[in-house]
Amino acid sequence: MLLCLAGCGTPDKITLLPNPDGSVGNVIVHSSGKTQVIDTAYTRADVSKGGAIEQTKDNKAAVQANYGDLLAAQPPRPRTFTINFVFDSATQLAPESAATVAELKKVLATWPAPHLTVVGHTDLAGAQDFNDQLSLRRAQSVASFLVKSGIPARQIEIAGRGKREPLVHTADGVPNQANRRAVITIQ
Repeated sequence: MLLCLAGCGTPDKITLLPNPDGSVGNVIVHSSGKTQVIDTAYTRADVSKGGAIEQTKDNKAAVQANYGDLLAAQPPRPRTFTINFVFDSATQLAPESAATVAELKKVLATWPAPHLTVVGHTDLAGAQDFNDQLSLRRAQSVASFLVKSGIPARQIEIAGRGKREPLVHTADGVPNQANRRAVITIQ
């Protein structure tokens, strides 16, 4: 994650933050023909009006003290949930999906202004046209559940992908439970 502040008359400040999982990417800072790579968490590059780049190593506490309000204002990172269906159904969930539905409800209860995308999928059994309709019905079924759970319909987008994007690749015509799903992304 990158925290970048630029202001009139003040130096640009770029701070590299770790990802939620602790991993760190990098950022390349260019200024006045100079280039520096930042690849360590909490390293800050200050770019002066003259183009000079100065690196400073901060720590988590210093970044939090200086930019806590800004960091707190960030929206949550998108979350994805997968709900599986039984064969040939758009309404009957596979038993293992109960825990996913419970977790989804818990997350939605605390998510500020969620926008959801629901994409239905099928396995590779059946004709393309049938699977296109079934995958769309799965997405619609999940969207209806979300609306009943208090999410306004205008905040939900749906799509059906049929058998075009299998999670588990099989030969055409081969059923597979993992492919019979709806994927919900909360943003």
